[in-house]
Amino acid sequence: MNNLSITEYKDIRVLTTQQLAENYRTSTDTITKNFNRNKERYQEGKHYICLEGEELRSFRASGQIDLSPYVNKLYLWTEKGAFLHAKSLNTDKAWEVYDHLVDTYFRAKKPLTAIEQLQLTQQALLEVNEKIDDVADELQSFKKDMPLLAIECDRITTAVRSKGVKCLGGKDSNAYQDKSLRGRVYSDIHGQLKREFGVSSYKAIKRSQCDYAVEIINNYRLPLALEEEIESLNAQMCLA
Repeated sequence: MNNLSITEYKDIRVLTTQQLAENYRTSTDTITKNFNRNKERYQEGKHYICLEGEELRSFRASGQIDLSPYVNKLYLWTEKGAFLHAKSLNTDKAWEVYDHLVDTYFRAKKPLTAIEQLQLTQQALLEVNEKIDDVADELQSFKKDMPLLAIECDRITTAVRSKGVKCLGGKDSNAYQDKSLRGRVYSDIHGQLKREFGVSSYKAIKRSQCDYAVEIINNYRLPLALEEEIESLNAQMCLA
């Protein structure tokens, strides 16, 4: 059995009646009689393949087995067909051989051709490249969703200070010198950022939102009451 030659039909491994009889230690007549007695249990295409006419001529031309030119009908048995024959014989030897056939013949992997090996390699490379692209996209997305880095925090802090100085009328203004008023202006700018991004601190803003945060700061407008208070305080400096 170890030297059993491979017989295939349309990429399906099969056994001829002769091969089946030799391995099960019985005769071809017994195999045929068991089949005829239980023919209703066998389904063509599932348990066996019957070759005649042009199909038989093509199979004979493949040279897989030495087939007599006088044979006009050939039965090929699938794994499930081999099982039914073992069941019909019901001998220890038949069951032993069937188990061995399943492990070493019907389900044994065929050696890959050079083209098949190349196709598998190319497919594996494509899958690896796709995974690398996916990881790169995820990493890029992760970086965008990260909290601000120190340099980006400095950008926002600088923008807030610059806007605050401008709103207060410059560093030499009375309003700027008033620490309480100055603190309220900065606090209001920070409050607008928190409301806009739904965060408790501007440091929780995402990296991808940094440019938008600076834009909001640059477009910031003082509340009317705060604006009037600054103008009033700075006007006193002018009068003095």
